[in-house]
Amino acid sequence: MESKQEGIAFPPLPSVRPRLQEAARRGPVVLTTDQPCEMCGAPVVAAHCKRICLRCGFMTGCSEGI
Repeated sequence: MESKQEGIAFPPLPSVRPRLQEAARRGPVVLTTDQPCEMCGAPVVAAHCKRICLRCGFMTGCSEGI
């Protein structure tokens, strides 16, 4: 019977858990824009391709010409 060669031994990877815990402590990142809501004038939050009003919930997206 032939003996099998062992595969490559990879070094241990650094743990991502401390980075995740630190990010969770900081909380979510909210980006507000300079432009007020088109409907009510309240502050607006930028999320990906959308702007969402914090008061009335009015949304505009990329296709509306943000």
